[in-house]
Amino acid sequence: MSSSPFKPNFFWKIRFRREIANNIQDIKSRVKEVAERMQRYSRQTNVGRPNKVTVDPRITAFVHAQTQSLVGVDRPRTELIKLLMKGEEEPESAARLKVISIVGSGGLGKTTLANVVYEQAKVHFDYGVWVSVSPEPDVKKILMNVLHQFKWPRTSGHDGELDERGLIDNIRNFLQDKRYLVVMDDIWSSHAWDIIKYALPMNSLGSRIIVTTRINSVAEKCCPHWNDHIYNIKPLSLKESRLLFHTRIFGSEKKCPPDLSDVSDKILNKCCGLPLAVITMSSLLACHPPQKPIWEDVCSSIGATPEGMDVMKSIVLRSYYDLPSYLKVCFLYLSIFPEEYPINRDRVVRSWIAEGFICAKHGITEEELGESCFNELINRNMIHPVHGSDDVKPEAYLIHGIMHDLIKSKSIEENFFNLLDNGKHVPVLHGKIRRLSIISKDHCIPELEDNSHIRSLHIFGSVGPNLSFKHFPCLRVLDLEGCKELIDQSIEEIPWLLHLRYLSLRYTNICKLPDRIGQLKFLKTLDIRGTKVQELPKSIVQLRMLAHLLCDKIRFPKGIGEMEALSCLSQVDIIQSNIIVVKELGNLPKLRELVLCWVSEIESNNTLTNEHLAVSLYRLDKLESLYIHGSDCSVEFLDCLRYPLRQLRMIQLNKCCYLNRIPERFSELLPSLAYLCIDIKEVKNEDLRLLSESPSLIQLSLSSKAMPTEKLVISSKGFPVLQKFHLHSAKEDLKFEPQAMQKLEELVLSFQVLPEDFSISIGQFTCLKKIDIRINGKGIAASQLFESIDVAIRKSADEHPNHPIVNITALGNLIDYETMEENLIDYETMEENLIDYETMEENVREENLELGKFKGVNQFPAHVE
Repeated sequence: MSSSPFKPNFFWKIRFRREIANNIQDIKSRVKEVAERMQRYSRQTNVGRPNKVTVDPRITAFVHAQTQSLVGVDRPRTELIKLLMKGEEEPESAARLKVISIVGSGGLGKTTLANVVYEQAKVHFDYGVWVSVSPEPDVKKILMNVLHQFKWPRTSGHDGELDERGLIDNIRNFLQDKRYLVVMDDIWSSHAWDIIKYALPMNSLGSRIIVTTRINSVAEKCCPHWNDHIYNIKPLSLKESRLLFHTRIFGSEKKCPPDLSDVSDKILNKCCGLPLAVITMSSLLACHPPQKPIWEDVCSSIGATPEGMDVMKSIVLRSYYDLPSYLKVCFLYLSIFPEEYPINRDRVVRSWIAEGFICAKHGITEEELGESCFNELINRNMIHPVHGSDDVKPEAYLIHGIMHDLIKSKSIEENFFNLLDNGKHVPVLHGKIRRLSIISKDHCIPELEDNSHIRSLHIFGSVGPNLSFKHFPCLRVLDLEGCKELIDQSIEEIPWLLHLRYLSLRYTNICKLPDRIGQLKFLKTLDIRGTKVQELPKSIVQLRMLAHLLCDKIRFPKGIGEMEALSCLSQVDIIQSNIIVVKELGNLPKLRELVLCWVSEIESNNTLTNEHLAVSLYRLDKLESLYIHGSDCSVEFLDCLRYPLRQLRMIQLNKCCYLNRIPERFSELLPSLAYLCIDIKEVKNEDLRLLSESPSLIQLSLSSKAMPTEKLVISSKGFPVLQKFHLHSAKEDLKFEPQAMQKLEELVLSFQVLPEDFSISIGQFTCLKKIDIRINGKGIAASQLFESIDVAIRKSADEHPNHPIVNITALGNLIDYETMEENLIDYETMEENLIDYETMEENVREENLELGKFKGVNQFPAHVE
């Protein structure tokens, strides 16, 4: 019998190879199907999507009108001010600490009313502070916030090591001899009040506390004494609702078409006088043509006879369902943030991009489309600025609690995201976990059965030292911002997350990035600001898709010019980095935003650096924004410019950097400059003349580091399109010629010395909408002068056709200087030391949020905070 020519395993090999070939074909067909589905999704999400969306100008007008005279707030504001100041002439009543509780259902405007009262009344107190409490408060964080606001900037930097008892003792000791005003917004339980109240001493100086709450029992708990008062906020009348509604949509109540009058009243009747409901409905209708069938459809969708919270839920749901598909997913993504958490615009937009929610269109970048989506949500009143300002790009945003409850429930219902709140797992209704948000207060991050499908992981609060990422193979977004316990060993596994697009380690205690960080080939955003990292690993230059590299003062390695996808770069230590790095900055063709750190000795010679930087800036064809942070030194790179930077729209010098003078060819070298924020060693009329020739300058913030030696004059021929002018000077010595700054809408003046003959005429500024004057004085005479200036300017504002907003603030307390000498700035020593305007601003403006601190006149759009 002859042997077979085939070996026994030959047929098995053929079979296996056929199976492998079939698997490969199957994989190819699935990849093709995914690609086609992605193309269809991109086309669908772009249907009806406008190319670019800006904030609706009607919102700006609406905010202006509301600030002038808040609808339905005038009467309760007057009543609350009287309650706050009642008994001032009676020593016994004034001596007691008084608590006023504002109580009412959600959407009635408790926070708005409290804010109006706070802004008007705080000038009568030594110190004022605003804190948001939220349904599940972190008491230690709240106490830390109170301490920082009261003592800023005099904190030692070690407050984070204190426990609750230590924080309470520090606050009590500081406030013991101070007259203070505290607003505690949105208290849900008496537990938080029972702890926080011990930090507020019952001194005999007439201090006041304002509390807002939805719960009557909490309001009663906060007001146990005969001197306290519970204020029940009331809904808007139909007349007030009509004014609010029509002003938001048409700009004026009188502009409402007659055929829409009846249906608008039907809508307002269903809003039950809730300001939030009225504004939400008006914002929804403002996004549609003013046609009666559309309005009737919206009216019928609210419900028959809603009451209280039912009306808000119905209206919020209607607003949500009205969102286009591409915007729904973006809005649902905001549910990852805890309630009352300040939301940073850039953080959100970059996360959207990493998740693939934003698909770039021809000629429009992903960042621009993301900004448009964010602006659409603002226009629809789904999110709103923290400060309620009309700035182009405020620091932080909030979602109203009712909106937040909606998107959280919808996200869980649709399995869009899952929540682990302090170890309490919200059960998954169906499917797999795709996105996970963890709110941890006790270092406990529980292990899940299956992490293999999680694409987005956000952790708020504390993390344990043994946190591991090896079980998250599909992770695209990893946001660990604020996780203080995070250590270097915890992030060693991150380079193995090969699909990662977004990585934030901001405000953590890491000291070093993994050496293999270059393995993250798809990474688009890396944020390590607020960490202890001082040097980047060499492999960082391998991240060829990285668009946003955000860090503090840091030395960059050679090869940065190979990272051609960079769009935003912060902060390059321009002095300490190798000169080759300065040259390589010009090799970044997509760079739009650049932040430099400039730390050098005042007498050092940086001519070579200035020259190379000027050449690199000229080569950056798409550079729009330039920010420079640094020490007390001059920055003279503008003198080295030889050719115009035609795309540059913004220059901002922060902290102590300054220019010795304005270059002679300033307007020629920067023809597109629209936003400028700078300090000059000494502002002179020649500097003003050169600046006034800028053809595109819209906003100018100007500070003088030294005492002016000549009277400054704003000529009638300059600043043709300037809308916002901020001037900070040691003394008031300024004159506006007739017809000067004809487009001016906002005027901010800040002076250290208040002359007796101080005066300003605002009648010539025909477009003026806001005037803000910040002055410092000393003694009873200064207090009287301050009051006379306040009366004169407010009278002029009343006579002005635009009725501009007036805000006059005393830098320091003008009420009782005899007991506050140590808190005032000593003008004698001020001439020897350069003025720290940033510290002055923080002393004036105390806000309740850690993110998005008010930056006064340096608050410009599109900046890297």
